[in-house]
Amino acid sequence: LLRQGKAYRCYATSQELEEMREQARLEGRPPRYDGRWRDRDPSEAPAGVAPVIRLKTPHDGETVIEDAVQGRVAFPNKDIDDFVLLRSDGTPTFMLAVVVDDHDMGVTQIIRGDDHL
Repeated sequence: LLRQGKAYRCYATSQELEEMREQARLEGRPPRYDGRWRDRDPSEAPAGVAPVIRLKTPHDGETVIEDAVQGRVAFPNKDIDDFVLLRSDGTPTFMLAVVVDDHDMGVTQIIRGDDHL
């Protein structure tokens, strides 16, 4: 995903992320990563900071899911966060691991909460 430009290294600190969450809370909007490392060159990274790997979600259009229970569900891409795929220690997050596991096991029907759509 990194080589294809579909993911990127994010060097935002925990303090920066907390400031983003607090600003969103004050503005009454959902917390979102602001994308500050989305298109920056990793050579600008602060020394000694291990990055997380984030998915580079599209900003335009919408993501459509054909759900067996709810039918067609569409999300504006501008509302989808660049979520973390790999933590700074290199371990995968649930969001990545579960998709890989489901794919490898041939899972075609998944029952989870709406928050996983």
